[in-house]
Amino acid sequence: MSKLNHNIALNNALVKWWNELAWQGIFTTDANLNIYSWNHWLEMRTGYSAREMIGRNLLLVYPELVARQLDRFYDQALNGQVAILSQSLHGYLLATPPNSSYSTLTNMLQSARIAPLIEDHQVIGTLTIIEDVTEKVMREAELQHQIESIERAELTWRSTHARLQHLLTSSPAVIYTCQPDGDYCTTFVSNNVMAQLGYPAQHFLQKPKFSDSYIHSADVPHILAELPCLFVQGYHLLEYRFLQEDGSYRWIRDEMKLVRNPDGSVQEIVGAWYDITESKNTQAQLQEQAALLNIIRDAIVVQDLKKEILFCNKAAEKLYGWKAEEAVGKNSNQLLYKTVIDQVENANQTVLQEGEWQGELYLSAKDGRDIIVDSNWTLVRDERGNPKYILTVNTDITEKKQLQTQFLRTQRMESLGTLAGGIAHDLNNVLTPILMSVQLLQLKLEDEQSQEWLDILEANVKRGAALVKQVLSFARGCEGERKLIQVRHLISEIKQIVKETFPKYIELHTDIISDLWSVSGDATQLHQVLVNLCVNARDAMPNGGKLSIGAQNIYLDENYARMNIEAKVGHYIAITVSDTGIGIKNEILDRIFEPFFTTKELGQGTGLGLSTVIGIVKSHGGFVKVSSKVAEGTEFKVYLPAVQENVIEQLENLQLPQGNGELILVVDDEAPIREITEIALQKYSYRVLTASDGIEALALYAQHKDEISLVLIDMMMPYMDGLTTIRTLKRINPNVKIIAVSGLISQFKIEDFESINVKTFLSKPYIANELLTTLHDVLNV
Repeated sequence: MSKLNHNIALNNALVKWWNELAWQGIFTTDANLNIYSWNHWLEMRTGYSAREMIGRNLLLVYPELVARQLDRFYDQALNGQVAILSQSLHGYLLATPPNSSYSTLTNMLQSARIAPLIEDHQVIGTLTIIEDVTEKVMREAELQHQIESIERAELTWRSTHARLQHLLTSSPAVIYTCQPDGDYCTTFVSNNVMAQLGYPAQHFLQKPKFSDSYIHSADVPHILAELPCLFVQGYHLLEYRFLQEDGSYRWIRDEMKLVRNPDGSVQEIVGAWYDITESKNTQAQLQEQAALLNIIRDAIVVQDLKKEILFCNKAAEKLYGWKAEEAVGKNSNQLLYKTVIDQVENANQTVLQEGEWQGELYLSAKDGRDIIVDSNWTLVRDERGNPKYILTVNTDITEKKQLQTQFLRTQRMESLGTLAGGIAHDLNNVLTPILMSVQLLQLKLEDEQSQEWLDILEANVKRGAALVKQVLSFARGCEGERKLIQVRHLISEIKQIVKETFPKYIELHTDIISDLWSVSGDATQLHQVLVNLCVNARDAMPNGGKLSIGAQNIYLDENYARMNIEAKVGHYIAITVSDTGIGIKNEILDRIFEPFFTTKELGQGTGLGLSTVIGIVKSHGGFVKVSSKVAEGTEFKVYLPAVQENVIEQLENLQLPQGNGELILVVDDEAPIREITEIALQKYSYRVLTASDGIEALALYAQHKDEISLVLIDMMMPYMDGLTTIRTLKRINPNVKIIAVSGLISQFKIEDFESINVKTFLSKPYIANELLTTLHDVLNV
């Protein structure tokens, strides 16, 4: 027994010694995690003495172990497993209590090992060993940081070295250094010297004065005479011929610069050799060609890609007033084109992209004279296909343009657009009710005398419409031989022209019905109409877009013809040319058919394209309609009378949609239009209320809003216009159904209608089918 007691005492002493002297935190628990031992290291760093801790439950003292899910490691230990906690994952195991004077533990990085205590093959508790690895981790981190810094520095050095080597190798210049003494021995040459001059770099380094023996003898005196300038100015430039290995000479431009020591003494010479053989040959060729170019009357200017003038002939001297020696070496934009720099920059970009450019330029000569030239630019390439320089041939058309301007000024007539913009609405309002009344009376009065009077009335109204048409006509029409023409074939020819001559970024679409009717006309003139419209569409899409050409058969009834002074009752072919280009502003839409009116740059168009179109179409008995939205595109619709022999006549009495007693509020300031519209709607089973202005319309709508199914409203009225009236109606009833009507619908911005949610429009004049069909569609949405 005494031996057993001795062993127990010895064991307790060893445990006490270990607990006191260990450089680690050690504590044990029983199977319920009640603390059994707590060493001095822990006492110093947790603020808890062994007396305080022994017997207390670990998870009650440190409840955050559960919150941090670290209690699971003790479960593993109680199941006989050893758990290791890494500072990189968990940071620390035990934290300092808030009321403790010790604060180092929360900043300490800890690694911990939790092991089971086993007795007689049973787990009776746990053993936890905590090690402070803060300093170790910091040392490792610092070491890793230093290693990474060294690696980054090495990588940067390697990258810089590689870039420098690449620059020296790929540079068009051969870089060299040499001694500043009398021998000028080479100390460094970049490796690209082999590609430039045919010699390896070692030849220059191993043979003193190697380069001197390969310089053309005729150039040596010039070099020796100018070399002292280098030591006076600190830099200098020389040009000389250098012998290649194959026996030929290359022209070299040698740009030299002195490198000095801090005390001002010369350390070395740094230089760059450029091969300028091609440039020298070009200058020689230009000089050879100059004599030939000088006999040409057109002004010829050759400039490089940096706009530096290389050559100008005698005609250019005479036209611009600048002598060749004054112009050569100067920037062409600043000397010749300073008044049209933007246009010339566009021309320069075009010639670089497409190889050529043509246009008119308005320039100023040296003495201030205004000159106009027909300018043709051509990109000249070298034997490898690379752009070399730009050849400009300018023809003086100043006198021609002045005469043309005077002629056009004397021939210019008052434009249709200006006149139509002021009277179109009133003319439509005057003619519409008369013609509609004649139609309705012809249906109602069937006796011969009434029909005769109505025919006289209709004839005189049409005569008035014809007079208006003459007033609005800005061309006399085009005479030509009329033949039966298949419009489909004309469009096929235009399609081929567009594909072959228009830029590839313009996408062409065609939509032509298979049984398209024929027309009687002059094929050449109609061909010109389509060409002009397609060219305008192309010019409206400088950045590309879609050009669409379509054709369809259409029948225009009496109602449409009475409301459109250009149209006649009958069968037509409608040819549509539309684009997705920049569009036409509303304020100029009515002027586009004026002779000489154009929105293109000066010299880019005559302004006669659309006036030619309208003249030809009118001479063929047709008319043109146009619609456009800015930034969305433009659509031209050409109506040509179809040949009756080839047309299958349609039924005269069209089946128009009938109403069902719906109450329609008609708002228009013109009494005849109100009356004829009321009669027409009542004829097709609608009930009608009429108002002469917006104020009266609001009063009637407020009184009958539960009965009124739809409001048909004119947009141009006195006192309260259509837009204001619609906005007020929308406040009364946001769901009110509205059809907007105007003879000048293009004057209104589409945003105005969208803001009040009006999506249905009728343009005066309109046919009965359009009115009734639109009414039926809106009511049945």
